[in-house]
Amino acid sequence: MNFRHFYSLFACLTFTTFFACTEPPAESNELIVQSGEATQLDSEIGAIAQEFLEWVEDYQETDEIPGVAVALVKGDEIILLEGLGDRDVEQGLPVTPDTLFHIGSTHKSMTALLMATLVDDGIVDWDTPAIAIDPAFILETAASTKTVTLRHLLSMRSGIPDDAEDGFAIESEAEDLFDYVAEVELLGTPGEVFSYSNLSASLAGYLAVLAMESAGKPVAGNSLYEKYGQLLGDRLLTPIGMTRSTILDSRARADSNHSRSYTYEGGELQESDPDDIDGDALAPSGSLKASITDMARYILTQVNNGVDPNGDRLVSEENLQETWQPRWGNYALGWEVNQIQGVQVISHEGSYDNYLSVIGIIPTYDVGFVILSNADDAAEALITDTPDKLVEMLGN
Repeated sequence: MNFRHFYSLFACLTFTTFFACTEPPAESNELIVQSGEATQLDSEIGAIAQEFLEWVEDYQETDEIPGVAVALVKGDEIILLEGLGDRDVEQGLPVTPDTLFHIGSTHKSMTALLMATLVDDGIVDWDTPAIAIDPAFILETAASTKTVTLRHLLSMRSGIPDDAEDGFAIESEAEDLFDYVAEVELLGTPGEVFSYSNLSASLAGYLAVLAMESAGKPVAGNSLYEKYGQLLGDRLLTPIGMTRSTILDSRARADSNHSRSYTYEGGELQESDPDDIDGDALAPSGSLKASITDMARYILTQVNNGVDPNGDRLVSEENLQETWQPRWGNYALGWEVNQIQGVQVISHEGSYDNYLSVIGIIPTYDVGFVILSNADDAAEALITDTPDKLVEMLGN
């Protein structure tokens, strides 16, 4: 398996700003979103935030994670926003709330949310076939070509296998992705088999661009990659106020408050050699670089059912919650949905270039969380344990 934009399921800016087969029946574990209620948690949340920060600090020090950024939101407030450790170990530069980290596959929920705004506008439906947007779209079989939908692509039920990306070069043009998947041997017909695929999520992101243009709404940019960045910025990043976020590697690395990433070799901390590039053809599956401040604003929008931090509705509650709804198994649209101690947690991990992150929503408590780190091997336990620890703290 190629580990770019890795998300373990089996242990489970704009261009200007950044520059017919039958599906199996839905399973019975339908997500019921429970709104948080005003309880004594509201008066205790500050103490919980402090306890959570101290828990993260302990992990950061004990596991020798060079740099970590953490955010916690409750209702319409950011209650914790903190940088720990160093973004640049050699120069001793600290992580701050504005430090840029690669967020990896946590970006997938943004591509799903972007699509939700198009569903709101009547440009597409979740079950719009890809071929209805791009008549030239082809998969291995005629039946799959005819029936694969946006929902299939975003829920990892397209039939495209996870390891199919091993033969695809990220240096390719985004347009080349469509030609490449036409030759990929599928695992099954759409809706039949789950396989976590960066190719699949990326196709969905580019189909959003093509759908806009088919609807007579041109998107600025000279390539499909640039147009995706433009659309993401116009519809999500700018309204939410994610002012530092970018899909461009060059822009992120030119920023003085950009975190380097690290790995341990023979017990010694080493700076990683980056693989990220401008023009990454798999950008919609996990290319964003963002600060914890920007990510807190994003998760606040999720917790508030589509209302952004400025109080404006970005997306309808119905279509935002559709991204949280697993139809087959526990993977929804850019999110994984689990029960932890009887509490629903909607979350996703992301890893790339030795950065490791996790974002999540706990609807029962109206709480959201984000952790970004710059050493994935050292931060693995922290990222894995965060959802369970938060549920435990909130439930006590």
